Formats: sequence, structure tokens, C-alpha cells
Amino acid sequence: MSRRRKLTDTTPFDTLRLEGSLFVPELLERAARGEAAAQKEVDYGVPKGLKLHDEYGRAYRIAAALWQDFAPQLPRTDLDPARATHAFVLDLLRQCLGFTDLTPLSDPVPIGDRGFPVTAQALGGRLPVIIAPHSLGLDDPDPRFAIHGSGARRKSAHQLAQEFLNASRDCLWAIVTNGRSLRLLRDAETLTRPNFLEFDLETILREGEARYADFSALWRIAHASRAGTATAPPADCIWEKWKSEGHAQGLRVREGLRAGVTQALLILGRGFLTHPDNLALRQCLHDGTLTKEDYFQQLLRLIYRSLFLFCAEERDLLHTPAPASGPSVPSDPSVLSSHTAARKAYAEGYSLRRLRNRSLRQTAHDSHGDLWLSLRIVFRALASGQPRLALPALGGLFAETQCPDLDSAALTNRELLSAMRHLRWFFDKKSGQRGAIDYRNMGPEELGSVYESLLELVPQLDLPARSFGFAGITDTASTSGNARKTTGSYYTPDSLVQELIKSALDPVIADRLAAQPDRPVEALLSITVCDPSCGSG
Repeated sequence: MSRRRKLTDTTPFDTLRLEGSLFVPELLERAARGEAAAQKEVDYGVPKGLKLHDEYGRAYRIAAALWQDFAPQLPRTDLDPARATHAFVLDLLRQCLGFTDLTPLSDPVPIGDRGFPVTAQALGGRLPVIIAPHSLGLDDPDPRFAIHGSGARRKSAHQLAQEFLNASRDCLWAIVTNGRSLRLLRDAETLTRPNFLEFDLETILREGEARYADFSALWRIAHASRAGTATAPPADCIWEKWKSEGHAQGLRVREGLRAGVTQALLILGRGFLTHPDNLALRQCLHDGTLTKEDYFQQLLRLIYRSLFLFCAEERDLLHTPAPASGPSVPSDPSVLSSHTAARKAYAEGYSLRRLRNRSLRQTAHDSHGDLWLSLRIVFRALASGQPRLALPALGGLFAETQCPDLDSAALTNRELLSAMRHLRWFFDKKSGQRGAIDYRNMGPEELGSVYESLLELVPQLDLPARSFGFAGITDTASTSGNARKTTGSYYTPDSLVQELIKSALDPVIADRLAAQPDRPVEALLSITVCDPSCGSG
């Protein structure tokens, strides 16, 4: 099971797991606290004279009692796990979360020539519910979730729900649960990354956990009133409004990140030029050994390295995996301990994550250079690998040939932290508040927007004045020679790529699977795809 993560560094809700861009983390945290839009008593259908805490307090007591009946059945092998889970989930959704019209289905739901084995439906059919047995993970393939007519013999509960939403015109949202966890997911806008919100029901309801606050967050976010009504259009619901609000905020974040990257480049470009210890760098620029274009390219690679580290750290994908262990491979406690110690050493002494909040403290912006030195150690480690920090050998962007002049140069904490502040935080003009940029759930759309904006920059360098800038930003020079225009480079929006997949690739996949229902792997491998210009999209 994936490791639980808090929505943000400040939230107490570690039983909520957000994957992808379903909601903006900050907005979701406000909703969990009851501070988002449409979270008054009237919005939840609470009778007059009662308060919200009366309703979710009552729901919590009922849910805890239901769990007390359900929990003893989990380890038993003489009971049908599917039957036990169905009974628990139906009662939980009906009695605690307000889905009073939740109706079990006995036959698959037909869409075109396929049949989807949806477990139950609520709100007149607009909200499908897929219930897996408690003994099965939500991502574990099983024959009971196979889509009739698709050719695949097994699907996971999550896959079934996602494919049903993608095929249906009447449903936008779905619930998937095995009694231990509950996921909320939406019709997918991207096929490359999962998008869902998961609640750890077992931890929330387990006796002795005292997770009343977490249950109240579950109730506020997943209550039936959030899903709209049976007679309203699928898009007319609170979940959709929250998502749209998050999308609007995401656009502002995207613009803030583009501006932040530009400012970071300016700060680093000037910082390296002005540092008194960088005589060799200035000499290379003076005699032409290093051109201003090459200098700019090294600055860009430094930014790309930082963005990569932000995303990898936030998603817990940076480190080498822990040594394998199991019946056939006994674990070595000393090796496991060494790996844990290496990860801890990186987190406490070398990670970029530790600079996020530090960049906001002006007292940390001093003239020392220890932070840049530690970052150079990380770059060298990622070039060839470093077991003492549990870092893999990635080469490529981190190779010694990528930023040779900057990797050997000096930089003060002041310039580095100033650049980090612009890369990690943005100022939302609408709310008047500073917000953290969410690299964990950042998709190709945001990164592509940054990449596209960088192609438009034309560097300007004045060595005698030790100044660095961009044409049209720090002066009035023309930007006609930017890389975007001279190379014809453009970023393909993810929305266009997804439409290409749906219209061009999905029908071919369906035809091949239908032609070879007993050999789905061979059917998929027989497809040849030409992708001439989609790039990272």
C-alpha cells in the first residue's frame, strides 16, 4: 500500500491521501476543516435547529458502531469477505454519509457493447459505487471486476470505476471502497497519472484511534450533498465546483511559477556573476570560452535540476529502493538500518525540501555558501550514485558535463534562498496570500507551461557591470531571437494529447482486444504507434 501523506505540511489529516490533480491540496484542506464554499448547514441539508457538528457527531457514532461489528470479520476465513464488506459499506454510505437511495445492482450496466459490473448506484444512477471485498486492494486485479466485452479477464475495482466514468455520459464522479479505504474519483482528464482522493477508513474508525476530526473531514468532503441531486446535470455538484475553483487557482499558480522561474534565473545569473570568488567564471565569459548563451543554458539546467528534485522528493521517488526482503530473500537488519540512515541524512542535511520554509526567513539569507555546497554534493551524487545518501546514479541532467562552470562556482545562501523562494512559493493576487507550489501533484501541463515560457527568454549580459537580464524584461531589447521562434519548439498541451488518445488510440485498442479476447497482452503489443511531436505531453 502506498505510504500515507498529509495534504500539506501543516494539516493534521494524515488519513487523507490525494493523488494527482483531482483537487488543489490547500482547497481540500479548507474543505476538510469546513472552511470552503458551500459548507453551511443548509448546504448539507441539516434540519433547522441543528448544527453541523450535531450531524457529523451522530454519523461518527453510527460509523464507529458499524466498524465494531465489521472489524471482527476481517481476519475470519469462514466468512465471505465480499458479503461482509457489502453490508458494511451499504450501511456506512446510507446511514453516515447521506446516500439514502443507494441501490445495489445485480446486472452489469450496459454502455455501447460493453457491460460494467457496477456494485451499486446512488442519486438516481449518477454516482456509481464499486465495492471490493475487504481482502482485496482497490488496485488489485480480479475477475469479478472485468468489463464484459472488453477482452480483459481481470480489472481492479479502481480500473473498473475509472473506465466506467470515462465511458459514461451521465456520470462524472464515483466511489470505490473495500471497507478499509474509500476513494473518490472523477472522469479522467488524463490517462497518464491516477487522480483520486482516498480516506483511510480503517484508521479513522479503528477502536482506540480517536480520529473524530478525521471522520469529520471525511463527512464534510464525501457527504451525499457534495454529489448533487438525481435531477441535476452531473456537473452541477459541489465536488465539481471545488475542482473548478482549484483549476482557477492552478492557473494562477502556473502563472506564478512561470514568473518565479524567470526571477530565479535572474537571481542566479546575477549571483554567480557578482560573487567575489568566481573570477574564473568571469574570465571565461570575458575571453569567450563561455558564451552568454552557454551560460544561460547552464542556468536553465540548474533550474531543471531543481524542478526535478522538487517533484521527485515530494513524490518520494528520488531514493534507491530499500533492499528487498521476503521468504526467499531474508532481510539484513544492518543493511536496512543503513538505508534508513542514508535517507535520513539526505532529508536533514541535503534535501531541497528543507529549504522551502527556510527561504521565507530573511535571517537565513546570509553571505555564507554552505547551502550551495550541499546542493553541489547532491548533484555529484546523482551523477554517479551515492549509497551514503541513498541516491541513485541518474547521469543525464546531473552529469558533470551539463553545468561545468556553475558546478565549480560559488553562490551565497542569500542568492540561493532567494531563488528557492521564487521556485517554491507564489503570491496569489486574488487572495492576497502567499501559497506553496504543489510539486507532488504537478502535472505535465504546469511543467510544460514553464518550459514553453523559458523558450521565450533572450539573455542579456553586461560583464563590466556584472549584470544579467532578459530582453524585454530587464530592458527594452527585442526578443525576436528567442529559442521558441528560432527552433519552432512548442509544448503540446496535455488536453490535446488526451483527446488524440481518446479519438485515435482508444478505438484501436478496443478493436485489437475484441479480436483477441484470450490474448490481451499480445493484442496490445501488436499495436504500432507513431508519436511525431507530442513530446512530454
